[in-house]
Amino acid sequence: MKYILIENEGEIEINSFELIGASTKREDDTKIGFFGSGLKYSIAYMMRKNISFRVFSGRTELIFTTIPETLKDQSFDRICINGKPTSYTTTMGPTWDEDWFVLREIYCNALDEGTCQMQKDVSAVAPIAGMTRIYIESTPSLDQIGRQWEAYFSVDRKPLWTAPSIYTGYLSPPDWQPVEVFQRTAGTMYRKGIRVNTNETALYDYGFGDVHINEDRTARTAYVLADVCANLMATMVDKAYVLNILRNPSSYEYRAIRSANVKGNASQEWLDLSQQFLLILDEQSGRYTAEATKSRKEVLYIPQGFARQLFKELPEIQILGLHKMVGDVGVEPATVTPKMAQLLKDVMKTLQQIGYESSYEMQIVEFDSKDILGKADTELQLIYLSHHIFDLGKKEIAMTIMEETEHINSGYSDETRAFQNHLFHSWLTTMENFHQKYF
Repeated sequence: MKYILIENEGEIEINSFELIGASTKREDDTKIGFFGSGLKYSIAYMMRKNISFRVFSGRTELIFTTIPETLKDQSFDRICINGKPTSYTTTMGPTWDEDWFVLREIYCNALDEGTCQMQKDVSAVAPIAGMTRIYIESTPSLDQIGRQWEAYFSVDRKPLWTAPSIYTGYLSPPDWQPVEVFQRTAGTMYRKGIRVNTNETALYDYGFGDVHINEDRTARTAYVLADVCANLMATMVDKAYVLNILRNPSSYEYRAIRSANVKGNASQEWLDLSQQFLLILDEQSGRYTAEATKSRKEVLYIPQGFARQLFKELPEIQILGLHKMVGDVGVEPATVTPKMAQLLKDVMKTLQQIGYESSYEMQIVEFDSKDILGKADTELQLIYLSHHIFDLGKKEIAMTIMEETEHINSGYSDETRAFQNHLFHSWLTTMENFHQKYF
């Protein structure tokens, strides 16, 4: 039989296979282990899947067997070590469904203990004093891992580059940490050099010091790289990385940055990039088809959410579809038709007739989102009205003007109790003055 041999210096204690949840590594950031269950899960999985293995602590072999147990009419196989029953059965780790989990846990445990080696295609079983040696049957799936080692472990990999401090958001406890970026193998994300997630559409592999993980050592959520990718791009740690993502809009990274949080300082290199390339807001690309066709520059499309955050820090950046920002909303000048001008005039006249006054300047614009009908600039005391609103009727125009007017009057933002109270008070005061009846 062919084995994969994993060995490390020191003789493992039998308690390492017996005590559930006992981990001496939990407070040690240099260690990979955390939950105190990896070795137990591995033993249970191999026995459940009938994968042969042998464990030696020095020259002493630990013998793993099972005995039948019954609980509430259900049968289990209790695991025994050297004939002594443990507290766990072969059903432990029910979510484990890949042979590589075993290799990962035993290899990581060996790494934590110090000098570690792994050998493939071993046939002779030879215990050594002062060493822990674990032999695992070389199943077809484990052979495959050996041929694709870098897709699972980054311990011996050289990154393309390393960003020293990147905002990772909810990815892990330290919001800011170094990030290693590797040539793609399987869109792998590593935690302390060990694979915890993959994404088939990712353009790169990523390495982190820490990541929130489940007890089966997988990342708690698959969508974890959004903030990382956005901040790597915003700070432009590597220009080739930025261009590769923008040229691949179907990639995981491109889709991830649509609504990500940019916390680092946007690089001034983005201003140069906007001169070298024609940058167009992705969500408004149809509006600029002619410009894209005629351009002698390569056209790059920027996701709306990411573009907005770039514009906040770099208002000089040139992105078609993003003329200026009002709060979190991008604004572009719109062509005002005679119909729009007449409708606005009619609405303002009717508002005056019912006793409502709005003395603020109004501009008809295109927002970078069709869902936005109006926006108040409280600093400039200016109201922006979407050109789309003029297809919705006079009442919608009037309601939008009134809402944005009251935002300026009150200084309160949307969806707040204070603004709601202000609206009711303003409406009631208007009615009192119009009917000359007062509370």
